[in-house]
This record gives sequence, C-alpha cells and structure tokens, in this order.
Amino acid sequence: MRWILSAGKDIAVDVNQIQARRDYIQRVTNTDVSTWKSIQVNGKDFYFCVSNDEVNGTLITAHINDVGMLCSLRDICASKLVVANTCIWQKGADKEILKYMRFVNKDVELWFAEQELFLDSSQTFRQTAELNNIGLFGFQTSLSERNLFKNRNKGLVKAIHESFLRVSPVILED
Repeated sequence: MRWILSAGKDIAVDVNQIQARRDYIQRVTNTDVSTWKSIQVNGKDFYFCVSNDEVNGTLITAHINDVGMLCSLRDICASKLVVANTCIWQKGADKEILKYMRFVNKDVELWFAEQELFLDSSQTFRQTAELNNIGLFGFQTSLSERNLFKNRNKGLVKAIHESFLRVSPVILED
C-alpha cells in the first residue's frame, strides 16, 4: 500500500506528527513501512511511504483539491483501491474523482473518510473529515483513521471497508 500525506503544515504539522503517522501505519498494517520520502507533484509537496503488505492501493491524506489532482495520476488510478482521507467540500466531488479514475481503470474502488456536516464562516453547510483528536496516536486523526486502527486486526482491506465509505459509481441527479 502506498501512503501519501500532504506536506502542508495544517496536515503534516511537524516532524513528530509525521513520524507518529508512520508508526501508526506500521501498527495498522502490521508490517514494515518505508521511511517517508518528500515528493513534489504539480508544484505541491507531499510525503510518501510504502507499507510492505501486498495491497495494491493508495491512501491519501490531503485536502480535496490535492486528492483530485493525485487521483488523476495514472499510477494511482491503476490501483485496485484508493482511499481518500479528506473532506468532500463540494457535493459530488467524490463521484467526479471516481468517474475520472474509472476512465483509466474501470475496476478501481474509491473510498472516502466518513464525513460530518458543519456550517462554515459563509453559512454554507460543508462535509468534513476534519483531522482532530490527537489522542493516543500523536498526530491529528479523522474518525475513519481511528476506526481503521480499531479494525486493524481484521486485515488492512477489511479494516478499510469497515472504516471508510465506498464511493458508488451510480450518479443520481437532483
């Protein structure tokens, strides 16, 4: 499994939280995890590591626009499973990302973090998977990340299925 983390200070925060996230990945996958490498994609900075677990997938923790950009990359679209630990700021953004990815790989599965509704400063309802609750992990986590840890003994793929929400390819018109 590939793990991609936005290098922005609002997500990566500091070197201690980045290392804590790697330790978390090791505990969730129960396998060796490479060290974080800095990468740049379309002028944006990210951290990247790989867990040695035989899962053909990518888990991205980043803002929705960065997730969309990363999911447009052929290597990520070619994965069997892509997990977006992000907010869905605009209705249907998750389905738009999946639609594009399925042009490249009709069998790809896209999973999104569980969303909560909140009212932003312009009085617009938004869906968020806000990272908070540092808790025992040492870095800010989403509800889905906490559930992934709780379900880790079921195997990584099953834990993802029980902790994140699958994006359906069915698009319903308003």
